[in-house]
Amino acid sequence: MELKQAFDSVSEEEMKHLLDIPIWLALMAAYRNDGAVSESEKADAVKLAHLRTFTSPKSLHQYYEKVDAIFERRFEILNSRLPKSERDREIYLESQIKRSHALIKKLDRDVAETLEASLASFYEHVFRADVSFFQYFALPVISNRLDKKSRSFNFENP
Repeated sequence: MELKQAFDSVSEEEMKHLLDIPIWLALMAAYRNDGAVSESEKADAVKLAHLRTFTSPKSLHQYYEKVDAIFERRFEILNSRLPKSERDREIYLESQIKRSHALIKKLDRDVAETLEASLASFYEHVFRADVSFFQYFALPVISNRLDKKSRSFNFENP
């Protein structure tokens, strides 16, 4: 399925937000790790976004090509706009993820399911450098938000 067909149910502005989802996830993962984004975390996230252009399911290759083209620049922009307070930043990041979830639900069902699984994997891979943190803190957060039956994220009823 062509990218345009798969995402034709969203506006241009919504598509921009969909392309930012991996960036929001990378920022959330980095900040939840230690309250800051290190250069290595940023570099790993940029590299992962690039790898996804050919390691993601074929139906998402075009999506990740577009993400890859903007990732590093948008990462800097979005990170610079985050609230400085840890609590406010967490609330803001979660609100962006909630918005993302609502937009994904507007997509073709097959594309939405594939994209959600890919994004969950993307989030997990951002934590690969610090597996112990992921196992003890991040995994329960993500698992609590993952609807076991549909295997999709649910941020409406945490």
